[in-house]
Order: sequence, then structure tokens, then C-alpha cells
Amino acid sequence: MSKYKRQTKQEERDIKLLDDVINGKVKIGVYDRAKKKSQANRKGGATPTDEDETEVMSYYARFLRIILPGIMAKLSRIEDPRDTRRVTHSLPLLLLFGIIIFLSHCKSRRSVNRTIAHESVMSLVEEFVPDVNGMPHADTLARLLSRIDAEDINKHYEEMIKEFITSNQFKEVQSGRFRVAIDGTRKFTRKYKWDERALHQNADDEEKQQYYVYVLESVLILDNGMTLPLLTEILENETTHVEVNKQDKTENNSTPVVSHYDKDKKTEISEEKQKQDCETKAFHRLSKRLAKLLGKGCVTLVLDGLYASGPVISRCNEYGWEYMISLKRKSLKTVWEDFNGLRKIESDNTLEAQWGNREQVYNWSNELEYTYGKNHKRLRLKLVTCKETWIEEHPRSGGKSETKVTEYAWLSSKRITKDNAFELCTIIARSRWCIENSFLVVKHQGYNYSHCYSYNWNAMKGFHYLMKFGRFLNVLIAYSESLSVYVQVEGQSGFIQTVWGKILEGKWPRCESIASRQDGSFVINRRQKIKYPSFIKAA
Repeated sequence: MSKYKRQTKQEERDIKLLDDVINGKVKIGVYDRAKKKSQANRKGGATPTDEDETEVMSYYARFLRIILPGIMAKLSRIEDPRDTRRVTHSLPLLLLFGIIIFLSHCKSRRSVNRTIAHESVMSLVEEFVPDVNGMPHADTLARLLSRIDAEDINKHYEEMIKEFITSNQFKEVQSGRFRVAIDGTRKFTRKYKWDERALHQNADDEEKQQYYVYVLESVLILDNGMTLPLLTEILENETTHVEVNKQDKTENNSTPVVSHYDKDKKTEISEEKQKQDCETKAFHRLSKRLAKLLGKGCVTLVLDGLYASGPVISRCNEYGWEYMISLKRKSLKTVWEDFNGLRKIESDNTLEAQWGNREQVYNWSNELEYTYGKNHKRLRLKLVTCKETWIEEHPRSGGKSETKVTEYAWLSSKRITKDNAFELCTIIARSRWCIENSFLVVKHQGYNYSHCYSYNWNAMKGFHYLMKFGRFLNVLIAYSESLSVYVQVEGQSGFIQTVWGKILEGKWPRCESIASRQDGSFVINRRQKIKYPSFIKAA
């Protein structure tokens, strides 16, 4: 189509839209666009006075004294596989040490040994773990995590999350449905195979081969802006039938060369032809766990275009979950064909809205049929598109203003109307970016998500699950009413660096030990619940 014809058709659409607005067929909405919060840019804005410093440390200590004892009581239930006669550091101490690694934004195990494995942190640790015999070495924690079942740590995290979402504090800041975003990301990549469970890419080509850890994450998005880590599904290949040639080993004599065989034909299978775990398979496993944790019928999923498929939508329908799924132009071609055809008939399904300085035009159809699978299962889909136009200013560079145009599309579980189109698309569907922002934070702003803390697969998972505890605590701290003012000034990462700098200087506020003791161990109440602070900010 020539440029002239495209312009002519666009003008015809603009004229028709104007006529529909005048006749009342198209509803116009005006919505405020929230301004992104920014850090203070004043001189000395991030330098607290002595009085402020004392107040910050007091609030920070109070927060940890409320919530950490319950976490440690749960984690101490994990069975210790070590010989107790030869143990120097208790299991609760080592797991608390692991949480502190991510609570304080340590970058690696060596960094841990240089910083928090220091006597100045003893006063903090002694409050939550009894009978401490000095700070442990990071390698000691790695050895423990390689021996215990990492899923036990994950199980206690899920238990903690379940208690949090059923607490009165959660109900004060969040009402209604649970909004959950799910997406996958690579944790780290290597050019050699360090474990049989690692996924592989181009394994038959030595120059391009890659072995990597891939993780499917889910986050809980709250109305007040909090994004809390929820459930995790680590993708891993099965190692059910492996034959090892003991005489053929690598140069460092550590990793045996492994051959894979077809069980029935007893023939060797190349790594490229092995069936690997994938993100869609992991989604179905994760969805079962989410249904058990959050329940059926009370969840709204926001997903990217990878999940725009029949099986995923059927799973959401099975659990009674609502969803907003991004749809690309090259996906579900039959659905797009039906949508383009119905647009000529359903001329009333249009909404023009003003969102801040952006003009939006919504179009939708609620009567789209989609068939998939060998059994030709039918689904009735709702598709909505949003064309957004705005002027991009460049005041700092002095460049000319640019007119930007972009278009989005989503599959919706709810029937789309003029009353809910803006909320479904701009408020709910776009909140999927919260998980992208979460990946940005954990990878580049202190948590070193992409760092391999251990090449032992079980220990790697253990460090990952301990990171979730540290991330959970830091998010709650950032949104507490007492500390959010200071976090706003310095940013989350800067605030954590400041607080832990003071703790390493020995400025942790002293308090009597609150760890219950009986024969040197925790007294555990099986029904003990974590107490959550009552000062979390509402929306």
C-alpha cells in the first residue's frame, strides 16, 4: 500500500471517529497519569544528621525484631544433615547468615567474607540466634546448602507468603483480587556443562554452545506499588538414565563425561534432540502451586505474548482466573483475521481516552472463536487494541519534538466495555512491567541475581531461595511508613548501603536477646505465625 493510500485511510478513520464522538457512539475519558517518583536532587539531601541516623537505625532494628524471629523459627525446622558432634555453627545461624547476604546486598561469597562475616555484625545476629560461636565462613554456608533439601527453604518461604496474604496487615493495603505477573529469565550462562540439569543451546556446535539456568518467576503486585516475590519454578532437565564412562574424565579430573541413551532403542541421543524443560511446561507446574497458595477464582494474571496460547488460557479458565495477556501481531493469526473482519461491523466498540499527555484509542471485539489442539478445543476470546499517541519533548538536549505512536493488544478474560477498557488495559495489563522492573532490581541493583554463588545445583537453588527472603524483607522495609521517607531520599539501594554501613561500624541498637532457648535450640511452636509490622504504607 502506498503512503498516499495509507494517509487517506487514516484520515477517513479520523473523520469517522470524530463523527462517532459527536453522535455519542464513542465515549471520551480523561485520566491522570501518575508521575514517577524520583530521588531528591538537593545538595546534602542524602546525608542524615546524627539524630536522623539514630532514628533510622532504631526503626530498622524494630522492623527486623518484629519479623525475623518468626522466619528463623520456621527455618530452624529444617533437618540438619551434619554430624552434630562436629558442628561449629548451627543451622539457624547459617540460614540467617544467608538471608543477611542478600539483605545487605553482598555481591559474592568473597565479598561476604570481607564484610558481613565480621564481629561487628555479631550484636545483630545474637538477637535472633542463640549460642553464636563467631561468624561463619561463606563456604560453610555453601556446603550446608549442598546437603540439605533446598525445596525445604522454598516451602517455608511459601508458608511465610501464605501467612502474609491472610494477615490483617495485608488486607489493609490490598483488597480484592490477587494480581500476579509471571515471566521467565536467565539466571546465568556458561560455555561448559557444569551440571546435567542445566538447559543447553547449540550444544552440538562448540563455538556457539551455551549452558544456562532458566527461572520462571511470579510476583505479587499490590495496589500501593509493592512488588513482592511470590513463587519460583527453576527449569531443569531430567537425569533419569545416564551412563558414565569412569575412565573418560575432564582434565581437572572432576566432572565425568556423560552419555545419554534411549531406554527402548538403547542408542545414544545427541543433546540437541533431548527433550528439555521449557517455560510453558514450567507455567503449568507453577500454576498448580499458585492455585494451592492463592486459591481459585481470586487471581488476575498479567502475562506477556509467550503465554497467548490455547493451553494457557484453558488453564486459567479451569481455575477461574482472570487474565490480561499481551498478543503479538504474528501470534494467533486466525484470531487477528476475525478481529479485523469484525471491526468493520462492530463500529461501536471504540473508546477515545486522554491519559495524561497521551491520546489513546481503544478498539475491541468480544466474539472471537479460537480452536486449538488435536481435539479441536474451542475457546471464545476477547481482544482489545490500544493505539497511543504522544509528543516526546527533548528539553535537555535541545532536539526537536517528536510525535510517537505505538500500539498494544491484549487478550482479556473479561468482556470489554467502554466502562472498563481503560482500567483493564492501562491499569491492570500494563502492571506486567512490574515484573520486568523486579528483574532489573534483582539483577543490577544489589541482589546479584545473575551471580553463581555455587556450582552445586542444590546449593545454587538454596542461595536463590534465601535471596527471596532478603528481597521480601527489603521491599517491606522500603514501604514502611517509618522508613519510606528516608528510602525516598536515597533510593532503596542507597538506603540499604547506608544502613548496613552503620551496622558494620558497630552501630546496631542494642537490645536483649529475643531468641527463646532450651538446650541451646529454638523452642518451636508448630502453629507460630510471623508478626508483620502494622506500619506498611497503604496505596
